[in-house]
Amino acid sequence: MATAATKPATLEDFLQAEAQAPEGTRLALIDGEIVEWGANMTTRNSRHSTTMLLFGTYLNIWLATHKELKGVVTGGEARCRLSRNPDRIVGLDVAVFFGEEYQHASCFGDQFEGPPAVAIEILSGSDTHEDVVERIRVFLDAGVRQVWIVDAELRRVTINRADNVAQFFTARDELTAEPELPNFCVHVDALFPHLPTESSTC
Repeated sequence: MATAATKPATLEDFLQAEAQAPEGTRLALIDGEIVEWGANMTTRNSRHSTTMLLFGTYLNIWLATHKELKGVVTGGEARCRLSRNPDRIVGLDVAVFFGEEYQHASCFGDQFEGPPAVAIEILSGSDTHEDVVERIRVFLDAGVRQVWIVDAELRRVTINRADNVAQFFTARDELTAEPELPNFCVHVDALFPHLPTESSTC
């Protein structure tokens, strides 16, 4: 006996599921299916949240010095519809979008429409290798040009691109992100929190 095909979930279905989900559940809509997306938590731990803010701060400073680039840096689980038909909707730890439409969305929109130029995921303790690989795949398939995977515990950043060439940066390295982020350069160690008596290792 044939089984009727399940109708792909829509944005409205996703928003309803998000509203009804237990507190702390992190959801995404991937190819018409509502799935758990990374670590579930009611709040972020202090290192995760501070690292998120530091990445956003350095990116905002960089963007402010490039007035010719119309864009926005966002974060804190910003809702983004990466693609349509079927919908792919995720929350972004930190992201860089280019275009005046994204500046407008940051002021008035319910969500960002379309893939960011750069998506940054900060690892949580419960993330598995499979989780991370799947998130990278989803972002790159949707047209994100750079996916940064951030390990706050080890102070490392890996930049993934669609050509399958990954760049690996340790705390002693300078992180650059050409060509998407022209002239962006920061010591990796500066992107992570330090103890009061601890100075940058770079």
